[in-house]
Amino acid sequence: MKVYIMGSDQRAVRCARVSFGKDEKVDPSRDKKLLRFLFRNRHASPFEHNIVAFESRKEEWVELLKKVENPTVQLYYSGGYIWMNLRNVINCYELLPEEVISELKRAFPTIWRIVETKGELTDEELEDLPYTTDRVFLEEKIETSSGWVGLVDRLELGTEMDYYTFVVECPLFVARQWMRHRFGSYNEISRRYTSYDIKFYIPKVLRKQAKTNKQASTDEPISEPLQSEFLKEIRKLVGEALSFYNRMVEGEVAKELARGVLPQFMKTRFYWTVPRISLDNFLTLRTHEGAQKEIRELAEAIKDMVGYKGTDKRNRL
Repeated sequence: MKVYIMGSDQRAVRCARVSFGKDEKVDPSRDKKLLRFLFRNRHASPFEHNIVAFESRKEEWVELLKKVENPTVQLYYSGGYIWMNLRNVINCYELLPEEVISELKRAFPTIWRIVETKGELTDEELEDLPYTTDRVFLEEKIETSSGWVGLVDRLELGTEMDYYTFVVECPLFVARQWMRHRFGSYNEISRRYTSYDIKFYIPKVLRKQAKTNKQASTDEPISEPLQSEFLKEIRKLVGEALSFYNRMVEGEVAKELARGVLPQFMKTRFYWTVPRISLDNFLTLRTHEGAQKEIRELAEAIKDMVGYKGTDKRNRL
């Protein structure tokens, strides 16, 4: 049986630590303790960025689905493989073939031992465990006018369920458009936790509203002197909002409340793990001329990195 895996012990840590904006840091000792904490406290989403695909016949997939009693477990079939993320694996691992379990133990030695012991490991026991890390932080990174996107990893077997993980940094209003695409997993920096590295997107030009599309802009800039006046006012308001936010935090106002004054021009960062069929749907919609310029540029960057396969055409809607 062929088994393919995307990810590592560190991948779950990275997707958890992005909440604090500290996903580039590697500290195996602390990372292992974080994994134990995540498992014990059922912080499940970081595990979704690890993917396993194993050879199977469609009939075997159906039989496996029949045995799964947990209604939240999702198993997909495509191209002769069953596809699962690690969260789903953890919730039904006793049903999986031994060959798959063996590869999971090899790929995620710390996570798997934590699962096997139900998180009941001492610090000393954790310290002795092997710990797998990502080969590189990013395989590729492309800058755009409003942010950047980086390819973290890919698992390509030529199916509609091939998987990809990206890191995206963009303005809040772009991220909220992005997260309308729900067939995928997200972990995002949280301003409940951190005031670290707050940055803003200031457009180089302010575009005009489209006359025939109520939600879109044109490439035509608004005229002077309003262009310069408005951009100057934006910079002023953004600076004042950040200054007021910092004053509140210094005055012991909880970050989860203080963040309310930060404008949508603030940048956020998130991990996005997505199957090809959903990725292609994103590319179809967000590279369209009617998509917002900022998200369109990011979608084009992703298309340059991993291409467009047209798998979304299988969907009627």
